[in-house]
This record gives sequence, structure tokens and C-alpha cells, in this order.
Amino acid sequence: MMHFSCDRCGHRLDRQRFVIKMEAFEAGAEADLTEDDLDDSNLEAVAEILRDMDHGLPCTLPPKTRHWRFDLCGECHARFGRDPLAREKLGKVLISDH
Repeated sequence: MMHFSCDRCGHRLDRQRFVIKMEAFEAGAEADLTEDDLDDSNLEAVAEILRDMDHGLPCTLPPKTRHWRFDLCGECHARFGRDPLAREKLGKVLISDH
């Protein structure tokens, strides 16, 4: 039998459990592929990366998407819903206008 505990406060989760899933990626990384992208040959780009790695240079692949998953109790879920960026603890956070 699996037992869950709240990833925020550590309390055992018996009946009620909330799952929070988050994803982070660089803006623009989510662009859709186009026909032109499919026509391009990436063999030379891959060969250049391999040559760089052979010479001890770091791999220059784009950053990956990161995923997180948290199990929360009802109280921590409510707190997360009210302040998902923890602004109360960190102070004022500026949010850009889009």
C-alpha cells in the first residue's frame, strides 16, 4: 500500500490529496515545427556539436523543459492557490504586463 505525505508540510495524506504539476521552459522554445524546419538537414549541426565535445567543449544543446510534481494536503493546497509564487514570504514580485 502506498502512503503519501504533503511535500510542503510533511503531514501524512490519508483521504484528501491534491497534485500540483508545474512545467518550466524557455520562452519561444514551444514554437511549432514548420515545413522549412523539416526540410533543413541538421547533420552538420550535430557534427559540429560532436566535434566540440571531442575537444572538451560543453554541449550546446538548448535547455530542456523541467517538470515538477507535488502532493499537497488541503491546507497547503489552499495556501498555494492564494499565493503560488510565495510572494508573502519573498516580498513584492514584479509581474510583466502581457
